[in-house]
Order: sequence, then structure tokens, then C-alpha cells
Amino acid sequence: MLRQRAPNLIRFGILTLPLAGLLALLGLVGNIRLPDPRTDPEQAARYFSSTFYFVSQFAGNVVGPSLLIFGVIALTAYLYDTRARNLALAGMIPSLLGIALVLSVAGLAAYALPAVGRAYLDGQLATAGPGAQQSARELVTAILGSPARHVFMLVFLLYSAGFVLFGVAIWRSGVLRKGAAISLALHAPLLSSFTRTEPNWASILGALMFIVGGTLISVDVFRAASAKETEATMERRVR
Repeated sequence: MLRQRAPNLIRFGILTLPLAGLLALLGLVGNIRLPDPRTDPEQAARYFSSTFYFVSQFAGNVVGPSLLIFGVIALTAYLYDTRARNLALAGMIPSLLGIALVLSVAGLAAYALPAVGRAYLDGQLATAGPGAQQSARELVTAILGSPARHVFMLVFLLYSAGFVLFGVAIWRSGVLRKGAAISLALHAPLLSSFTRTEPNWASILGALMFIVGGTLISVDVFRAASAKETEATMERRVR
């Protein structure tokens, strides 16, 4: 029973790859055309405190990376019995470290900024208008600035290195299509290329490539599993 469950767990773990890509894209979409707190703090506060902003950032910055942990482990397990085993293991370590660091700071967008927005709208940051605006700007700058920005630079290095190694492992494994290797390897430096709240074209392209790569991997894994099950059924019938 355990031997039968393990491949199923790997397959369902693989499905979290495209799902994490979709959630990452949702998080980026939630930050498109984000009002600048330095020039329009009231509009930014209203946006930060909206339900859509919280849901998009919670999904993209908390749920997505959490699911991706399972996807990385499942992909490593799937490649473990191939000639690219060592490369997959080497890619897993920096990938997981990068994801852990993302969870440590990216959740700020989901929890801290909505709280700042509500506090500004409720007049809790300062007693007067100009003072409130200055307090809001200082708080947002402190949250999104150093040391969080330095952590994101480390995330860029670890996440990129991990998934580039995964791309090489997929390319050499011979069990997954090479298009998936290219998409998965290139998405990492693109998706993690921004250190500001508002996304750039590279990060959006990286999320799209992540979805494509994860989908191709999922299709190959489930197709191979279906072929094995069909083969096993035919062998039992022959016997």
C-alpha cells in the first residue's frame, strides 16, 4: 500500500508547481497600478486595505510559496531515480532556502500593509493630515525598504540558482521534456527580479513561464504514470 501511495503523492505534489505559478501571477496582478504612497497616500491606503489586495497578496505571497515547497520536494523525488539525481538534490537546497526567505518577508504585503492602510484611514498614524501622510510614507518605506530589500536580493540568488539547477536536471534526466527545463530555469531570475512592491514586465513574464513549465512537467508526469498503469494492466491480462 505504501509503495502505491508514494507515486500518487509525488504526482499530486507536482501539481502544486503550476498552481504556485498561478498564485504568484495573482499576487503580481494585485500590485499592478498600485498607488504610490509617497505621492497619494490616501488612495494607496484605500487600496492596501481593500479585500482584493489582501486576498491577492495572501494567495501570491503566502499560499503560493507554501505549496511550492511540496512541488520542489515532489520534483526532486521524481528525478531521484534518474541520472540527474545529484543535480536535482543540489537544486532542491537553494530553492527551499529561497522559498523560506520569501515567506519570511513577502507576507508583509499581506498582513502589514493592509494594517497600515486601515490605520491611516482611521487617523491613527497622526493627528493631522500632513503628519498622517508623513507617518504613512515612513511606515511603508520602512516595511518595504531595508532590511527586507536585502533579503529579497538573497532570495534572488538562492531561488534563481536552485531552479536553474532544476532546469539542468530536467534537461539531463530524459524523463521530462526539455521545454519544461527551459521554462523552469528561466522563470526564476525573471520572477524574483523585482525588489519593489509594483511588479515589472520581467516578473510577470517569469510567472507565466513558471505556469508553462509547471504545466508541462505535470502533463509528462501524469502521462508517464498512465502509461505505466496501462502496461501493468496488460501484463496482468497476459498472465
